[in-house]
Amino acid sequence: MIVVVRAFEPGDQDAVRDLVLAGLAERWGPAFDPDRNTDLDDLAASYLSRGGEIVVAEHGGSVVATGTLVSDGPRRGRIVRVSVDAGRRGEGLGRRVVDDLLRRAGDRGMGDVVVSTDTPWLSAMALYRSCGFIEVGHDDVETHFRLCL
Repeated sequence: MIVVVRAFEPGDQDAVRDLVLAGLAERWGPAFDPDRNTDLDDLAASYLSRGGEIVVAEHGGSVVATGTLVSDGPRRGRIVRVSVDAGRRGEGLGRRVVDDLLRRAGDRGMGDVVVSTDTPWLSAMALYRSCGFIEVGHDDVETHFRLCL
């Protein structure tokens, strides 16, 4: 079966929420509190109604990766909520999601896109670097990246 990257549909709500929460729980372990992620309870209201775009990678009817593009000022986009199913990492799905979000940003006339991730999350930092993002700042907690389109 082929993995298809496509726009979020209302029926994806639970799968996307569960995928993102699973990734966060994996990253944060016992310190993770899903109740602090209320934006995931209604993705359409949190992102789509505000002009954001959510994409999913689907394989065999299951959502295996996701990411969201939001506006971050005039002609700037921000990528948030990127997550790949733990059993599917290393297959290039994160790259496909980010590439699709970057294409959408370009289609919307955004001149650059930014993304932030936890500094200790080395695989996420490697993903963004592989997509062409340049590190523009970091501390012990977060690393910030930017890509000029």
